[in-house]
Parts: sequence; C-alpha cells; structure tokens
Amino acid sequence: MNKFPRFVSQQVSRLFPVNSLFKITTPAFLPFYHVVSDRKLPHIQNYPYRNTTQFERELDFYLNHFKPVSLEYLLENRGLRENIFHLSFDDGLKECAEVIAPILQKKGIPATFFVNTAFVDNKMLFHKYKASLVLNQLKKKPNQEAEKLLNEAGFSVDNILSISILQASVLDKVAEIISVHFDDFLKIESPYLTRSQIFGLKKDGFSIGAHSCNHPEFWKISEDEQLEQVQTSMAWINENLQPEVKAFAFPFTDDGVPAALLDKIEQENICDITFGTAGLKYDTFHFHFQRYPVETGGDFIQNIKAEWVYFFLRKWMGKARVKH
Repeated sequence: MNKFPRFVSQQVSRLFPVNSLFKITTPAFLPFYHVVSDRKLPHIQNYPYRNTTQFERELDFYLNHFKPVSLEYLLENRGLRENIFHLSFDDGLKECAEVIAPILQKKGIPATFFVNTAFVDNKMLFHKYKASLVLNQLKKKPNQEAEKLLNEAGFSVDNILSISILQASVLDKVAEIISVHFDDFLKIESPYLTRSQIFGLKKDGFSIGAHSCNHPEFWKISEDEQLEQVQTSMAWINENLQPEVKAFAFPFTDDGVPAALLDKIEQENICDITFGTAGLKYDTFHFHFQRYPVETGGDFIQNIKAEWVYFFLRKWMGKARVKH
C-alpha cells in the first residue's frame, strides 16, 4: 500500500463534512469485520476488534448515511447509483451468532457471514490465532528454547504474528515446548461457529458464504491451490446450506489472485459473487466487489472520510478500479 496518498487523504478529509463527501458517486460501501466482543479474546491479537458499544455506534452511523441492503440486492442492483451498504463478517467466529447477529436483528440490518469450512465445529485453529496464543504465553513466561526455534525459522516474539500458513508447523513445535495446547483451546473456548449456529443464522435471514477452507495467504500458494480452496469451501457451503447467492470472500486480500482464477470462477459458475478487501474501489470483474476493512486503528469516522477522499483522488488519476 502506498502510504503517502493515504496520508494525504487523511489530512484532506479533515476539511470536509461527512455529508458532502457522501455525495460523491462511489462503488457500494461494503464494510467488514471479524468479531465483536466485550471481553479480551486471547486468540486475537492480529487486529483491533470492537466492543458492543463501539459496534452499535458504528452501525448507527451507517444507518444514518446509507441504506442497508441484502446480498441479493447488492448482486442484482450493482449498477444503481445510490448510497447503500452491505455488512459482512469473516472467519466464522462464534460471536457472529452470540453477539453480532442479535444486534443486527434489533437494528434490521442484513449481513453475510463468511466461514472457513475447515474451522466449523472447532475442528481446526487459524494459524494467526495459534500465533496469538503462543505470543500470550511467551509474554507471560519467556522460553529460550522456544525463542531459539523461532529465530531459526526467521522469526522472533516481536514478529510472530507475521507467520504465514507456510510456516505454521513452527507454531505447533513452539506450542509443544511451552505447553500451549491448541486442541484443548478449541474444546474449552470453542471459538468458532458450529453447524447448528450457522444453520440458525441462515434461518434468521442472514447470508452465509465461504472464506476458503483454512484461511491461507493466497499470494503464497499456487493458482491450483487457490482454485482448490475456492472449490472445496464453496462445495461445503452449497451442500450444507443451498444458498440463494453463492458467495466467496478471499482471505486476507485478493492481491495475488490472478485474473485467470476469477475467469474460471465465473466460467464454471463456482460463485455468483466474490469479494476482495481493497477498500472503496471498483473492480474489473463485474461479479467481484471490494470491501472496506473497518478494524483498523484511529478514529472510525475520520478513517471513512479518508477512504472517500482516497477514492476521489484515485478516480481523478484514473486508478479507481482494481485490475487483476
């Protein structure tokens, strides 16, 4: 990401009131989250999540400026120029059913929940969450043997959260040394949605989509592996949920996803709609949409204003469309 244009956008956006910025014609606004919780979650240190008060305040902001729409509406009316938003949530964490969905129902907001199919029913743990649990323990009780193993793999306690799925075995070895038991954590904490909870979300009117099988960094795996992740996770969604809209959200980012893969997804009718995370931008593929990552540091409203200014600057330069 080019930091200078982002910095300029942050500064310039301070000069404009929200309402004036939202008069600019833009792509659909698609903010996404992962989790909402009023307690500290030991497995999540890789992004700053909201508590319920913050989340409700942000929902009220969306409702004040945008029209909430369903996934079906978004797909069927993509050419309309109107201020709409569609919320989505990644990783299929249990808080989606226990915390988020009741708040959305209370406010009448539709949403899509993207699940990693290998994690459903707490059968496996995301490597970033493994890293968070290991980091917690190493902060409490440093261990020379564990740190040596990390160093040999090119990491340290300070950058352990940057470990990708390709080095996830290192986390398993370190965890064994420091007595962090991922299987026990999955049984006791049960961080993920169960099938029953997912079926309940669908019954309540929410859309369910796939977010890959085990959340790899797509830019680190081959195109064949990327396709397999999409096909396998979508097959699980189709078999278990028979969704009205077949939806897939690329994990982390769609940067590194080749046009050939998106072509294949369309030609083989694997998905009706897919999503990246590049923010407020158009995309070269008509069925592929870019979402806005809300869970960043800084002031929520100021960040959104800066996103609008950034879009306007890129549009002025002829760069408001993501190319693959």
